[in-house]
Amino acid sequence: MARNASRLTRRQGFLTLWALLFLTSVSLLLTLVLVGQVGQRETTTALTNDYRTSTRRVQREIRTRYKWSSW
Repeated sequence: MARNASRLTRRQGFLTLWALLFLTSVSLLLTLVLVGQVGQRETTTALTNDYRTSTRRVQREIRTRYKWSSW
């Protein structure tokens, strides 16, 4: 019984180490994915804000030119 217990303990330690490494790598991968998604969201928000401001500027210019041309 003692021989089996020591062998089982070594295996459990080995499996525990592999499980720890696996969970660490999965955690790192998830962190990288989440950071990438946050960066993509911020980039998309900045692009939509730039687009919105440039379209408002163009619409404003069109309105002012149209007013001057109708005189």
